[in-house]
Amino acid sequence: MKRARHIAMVIVALYFVVLAAGHTSFGLTDDDDFYVPAGVSYVDWIGRALTFDREAWTRRGVDAAFNPNHEHPPVAKYVFGLCRYAFGFLGPTDASRMGTVLFSTLIAALLMWLAMRHFGRHRGLFVGGLAVLFLLTLPRFHFHSHAATLDVPVAAMYLATAALALAAERSRRAAIWCGVVFGLASATKLNAPFLVVPYLIFAFAVRRGAGRAEVRGGESGRTLPLPNVPLAAVTMATIGPLVFLASWPWLWNDTVKRVGEYVQFHLNHYGIYFLYFGRVYDKAPFAPWHAMFTMAAITVPVAITALALVGIYASKGPILYRLKHPIAPDDDDKRAGDLLLFTILNAVVSIAVVAFSGGAKYGGAKLFMPFFPFWCLLAGYGGLWLYERAEGKLRRVAVAVLALALISTAAQTIRFGPYALSQYNAVVGGLRGATTTGFERQYYDIAFRDLVDWLNVHAPKNARVHFLPNNWEYVRTYKWYRAAGDLRKDIQVVNTERSAQLVIVTHERRFLRYGSDLMRYRTKEVLEEKVIDGVPIWTVVRR
Repeated sequence: MKRARHIAMVIVALYFVVLAAGHTSFGLTDDDDFYVPAGVSYVDWIGRALTFDREAWTRRGVDAAFNPNHEHPPVAKYVFGLCRYAFGFLGPTDASRMGTVLFSTLIAALLMWLAMRHFGRHRGLFVGGLAVLFLLTLPRFHFHSHAATLDVPVAAMYLATAALALAAERSRRAAIWCGVVFGLASATKLNAPFLVVPYLIFAFAVRRGAGRAEVRGGESGRTLPLPNVPLAAVTMATIGPLVFLASWPWLWNDTVKRVGEYVQFHLNHYGIYFLYFGRVYDKAPFAPWHAMFTMAAITVPVAITALALVGIYASKGPILYRLKHPIAPDDDDKRAGDLLLFTILNAVVSIAVVAFSGGAKYGGAKLFMPFFPFWCLLAGYGGLWLYERAEGKLRRVAVAVLALALISTAAQTIRFGPYALSQYNAVVGGLRGATTTGFERQYYDIAFRDLVDWLNVHAPKNARVHFLPNNWEYVRTYKWYRAAGDLRKDIQVVNTERSAQLVIVTHERRFLRYGSDLMRYRTKEVLEEKVIDGVPIWTVVRR
């Protein structure tokens, strides 16, 4: 048992080392400029509050500290702020972004723990190890694991709550902690509370017949089977909201009003440009429900999706066994059925909530990050199923197939590297096919590091740079590079195109002005261009 645990720990450590090693190669996103300063402000307030600074505890002190980015909950930003100090040697933004690396590593640890707890140490090590390696080599998740945003953090906290909810089937202590972690997850991002939907479906399914209620009619009564109310559901409904409120000081004043504002902000989220099959969606009605499913289908490497579908098929036996024995003594088969049923329910709900919510849909795969750990866990189980059904020499073939699947996904991650948000799979013909079909070749207004390096070497002295078609985002992100010493102090991103010496066209078709910008500069001298699969990502021209 100890050996299996040590191997699991090595796999999780490898996950962390790989993420940390490539951390500073990933460009800043437009969200970093929102969440990093907010995190620093929140943590500074905690420092003052813990040292009993009277001003910190006043309404004015709380509101001043938590006003930055108050439209989103604070938990992930606390971690960003703490990492700003813990990893300060990396620079102001990269230090904060290490918080996302830690959240992503937590997901890897939870996947290993879930698999080994429910499949046994050897089978669980096989499933968990595959799931972690698939997640590590999932290009778009790999990118988001380096950005100071809320998407990977909420995926981690969502999975942590789900893991404790499962453990609560056999542990009262886990049920108590489930309420606490659910509150923290809810205080990370709005995705988390929707965990209640798959959990209640799961609880009803596995607890059928565990309790009965009498319905009286006439002289005789008949009984209707009802599930026992799980303790985890009670703690999520009671402890969860208390932790949510306690962890977010912004809500301590005008609580009802501010909670309402928080909910309304997300119910009426402003439109963000989203290119889908050649059409730009930026206001209600937003992109159709199938957009998120399509994005998952054309961005997740085919090998992972194929194995996940095998895993879903293979789950039929353990799940049916679990549903047929709701009150039988506990055994390994019941544990496996629990995990597989709950995994499938969460995979479906975590992406369906975004698809059917009616709210803004944007950013490729950004909004449904909680989906990916569950999908990789199913892929790991699919790999186990193939391996166990192969006999003799066929087992070597199964191992070779799984190794090839890992190599193919890793190859995509390595190939695209910091440009992982430009990755598309073979279903749509790669990046070239996706661009032709009418999908965006990049998003998030990434301030790519290799472009910064090029400017440091080749830009003239006191260079004035302007980005098209969305310069306003780069004005914000490039100031961080200059502050960290990554960009020459004399290089300025200017607001007016006419005053620029260099113009950088970022090829983002979702912006309505992109076509006219491209036409105006197509005859200008091209100084440098980033091309992937024959598709330009950004182009530097002399104005």
